[in-house]
Formats: sequence, structure tokens, C-alpha cells
Amino acid sequence: MRAFLSKLRRVFSPASPATDAVAAPQELWHLVGAADADYVRVGQQFKQLFIDAGLQPHHAILDVGCGIGRAAAPLVDYLDETGRYAGFDVMAQAIDWCRTNIAVGDPRFAFTHADMHSDRYNPDGSQPASRFVFPYPDASFDFVWLGSVFTHLLAADQAQFAREIARVLKPNGTSVISWYLIDDEARANTGNGQIAFDFVHALDGCWTANPDMPEDTIAYDLPSILAQYEALGLDVLNVALGVWRRQPMQDQDIIVARKRARKLSLSF
Repeated sequence: MRAFLSKLRRVFSPASPATDAVAAPQELWHLVGAADADYVRVGQQFKQLFIDAGLQPHHAILDVGCGIGRAAAPLVDYLDETGRYAGFDVMAQAIDWCRTNIAVGDPRFAFTHADMHSDRYNPDGSQPASRFVFPYPDASFDFVWLGSVFTHLLAADQAQFAREIARVLKPNGTSVISWYLIDDEARANTGNGQIAFDFVHALDGCWTANPDMPEDTIAYDLPSILAQYEALGLDVLNVALGVWRRQPMQDQDIIVARKRARKLSLSF
């Protein structure tokens, strides 16, 4: 698990280009906040990391904030005929590109535009994220992935997404989520000029590094997030703290969790 988490953190850092059958044009890479992070290289690492975390070919995976399909493209040849991928995003341009370039006509893959307000990504959205209900039934996914989503959600929005993640996960299903988590080390290094972000602007339930555009970079206190997992019935398997708290790198924190299985109720 430690090697898995170490690899997962590296997908948020730039690397040399790669080649593959499906690759978004570079002019779209900025939509996922990583204009210098190669599309195919990141996607292939996502795929391997999902497998390392337990994703099976027959599983149903939900990609929250799927962007331009970096996680989706390499799964086309991995999921079997019973596997399923669903992704949604607030960026209509990104969803349009995915629909016309990834698994076109393949019933296993579905990309949905979420008409949800985001100051940064979808200012014309009609509903707040704090009220957004994922368009999927209860207990419908084996695996849920959020890469660099909670790093842009305010507390009320994040809490709603967390509830929805717990709702759509099957018992024993896995969530893998990236964060900026404030711990003692992050606090100690704040303001020393070497940390990636100084989260010194307090908001309701979270912190931002940019008071002019709060959703640009959001962080949460680690103890409160661990308490949230517990309250939602998600058992934390591992917490991997990124080096952003000591180096100027967007190397995010990762939490891997598993939804508790329902207890059987026996009656005689």
C-alpha cells in the first residue's frame, strides 16, 4: 500500500510525454489544471494505481470530476464486458470532448455534464454543489475516484459530495481521494517560503490559499476529515501525506477508504 500511495501522489507532477491511441490535445490540458502533466502518462498511472487499489475488470467505477478523461481512456481495454465506467464534470467542454473521443458508442462508458455552479470552473451553473445529488442509484459503484476535486470544493459542497460518495459506494467498495490536509507539519511550515501553499485564510470549515478566488486551492484540517470518514461509515485504510507541506510541489495528500459492509439482521 505504501508503494501504491507513493506512485499515486506522483500523478500530480509533470513528466515526460508518452504516446497512446487516445490523447487529448494539449490545448485542453489546462482544463484539469495541469498544462504540463502529460495526458497519457497520467492516465496510465491512474490505471495501474486503480488496479493496485483493488479495481477489477468487472467493477463499476465512478470518476468524480472526470475532466478530459485521463482516467477513463486507459480503462477502455481494462474493463471487461460487465465492467462499467461513469464520469461527470462541471466543465461542458471537457465532457463534450470525452463523449466524442473516448469509447464512442461503448455502453460501458458514460460521461455526464453536471449543471452545477463553480466560481472557477462553471460560473453559470444552475445549482450549488452543496445540493448536488450524484445521478446514480444507491450502492451502484465498487470504486470511486476523486483526483484534485476536494482541493477546489468549499466545506458545504465537500460535505455533500462526501455523503454522495458514501451513498453510491457498494458495501466494501473503495474510495481513493486526493486532498490538501492541514496537519502539524503543514502549520509549522506555513509562511517559511518553502511550502507549496500557505493556507492562512480561514473559511467556514476549510482554508484557502487565495482569498480572491477561494476555490482555486482549498485545504481541510486532517482530524475533521478523518472524523467525517468515520461518521459516513468509511474505514480509512491509509493516509499518505504529500510533500506539498514541505516543498513547492503540488503533491497532494491521498486517503484510501473502504465502505463498511452492512451488518446482517437475523430474526427468528
